[in-house]
Amino acid sequence: MSFHEFSHGYVADKLGDPTPRQSGRLTLNPLAHIDPLGLLMLWLLRFGWAKPVPINPLYFRDRKKGVLLVSLAGPLSNVLLAIVSRILMIAFKDVPILYPLLYLLYIYNLVFAVFNIIPVPPLDGSKVLWSLLPPREAYMISQYEMYGQVILLLLVFTGVIGQIMWPLMNALDSFITLILKPFGV
Repeated sequence: MSFHEFSHGYVADKLGDPTPRQSGRLTLNPLAHIDPLGLLMLWLLRFGWAKPVPINPLYFRDRKKGVLLVSLAGPLSNVLLAIVSRILMIAFKDVPILYPLLYLLYIYNLVFAVFNIIPVPPLDGSKVLWSLLPPREAYMISQYEMYGQVILLLLVFTGVIGQIMWPLMNALDSFITLILKPFGV
């Protein structure tokens, strides 16, 4: 989660937004990104969250493009970590303690990447969708943002989220397998 949130802040910073740096969130230190309730929920219910990195899109030259890049940075960082984990899994396949930890890191990063790209506020996918829509449709979608957390909780607690995520996770796993195959991984 720290790398995911750091990635949002890093991209925003590179696009000219000083907000993540000024708020002390341009760091990999997990303490800067922990939301106490989100962490507790993660331990208890296996569904939690980190503190979102604050950004101010008004600093971006192209607001929609900036929001798109910042929003994609988190899930793409999870894909990158999944790829690195997968490579390390092969390198350390015979190390009894390390291999299972790398496998969990791989799975968790697949989950984080796929979950966060779902287009329901406050997830990154909702911001990606907003940035890709024409202005009128983007405005209409933004009017429903306040209901996003309720919709998200309903999806999680009814189990519908799994029906959305499993096919996407399998597709991402297959994609990672495909791109690593030429390297013997």
